Amino acid sequence: MKLISHVRSSAAAMCLLVLTAALSPALAQQKQKALDELARESDVVAIGRVTSLHSEWDEARTRIYTRVSFSVDEFVKEGAERSNVVTILTPGGEVGDVGELYTHVPVFKKNEEVVVFLRTVERGLYRVAAGMQGKYNIDRDPATGEKVVAGKYPLQEFAATVRKASTQ
Repeated sequence: MKLISHVRSSAAAMCLLVLTAALSPALAQQKQKALDELARESDVVAIGRVTSLHSEWDEARTRIYTRVSFSVDEFVKEGAERSNVVTILTPGGEVGDVGELYTHVPVFKKNEEVVVFLRTVERGLYRVAAGMQGKYNIDRDPATGEKVVAGKYPLQEFAATVRKASTQ
């Protein structure tokens, strides 16, 4: 009798797990924002380079956050911040043997060059706007050597488009 009860409980738990896994992508999808909408909703848009990353526990030791030091080369949309270095706070990271990874949250790497769309948390501290959509990698076009955003848009054209959209 105990075996049958255990099997039923395990089967019910498995069904719930499968149903949750099937529904998760549908529930977790984020509405894609147009670039002009993203520009208008952001407090700051900056071009620059990640200089350092530091992950730490929150005060209750229930979540890990990473502080990203970001050296700004150019403010495409300037808020109250005038500093050449801003701090971006992102959920997730690694502290010791414990790691947390969140979906729809951009991951930063030291020395990577990016365009970031930011929302103010408090003076000097920001979070990325619109999750993954708020971070664009900057690379070099192999044919021209020109800096490009998202693998194809010339950086200065992208910046001009964002600048124009943010003032409308």
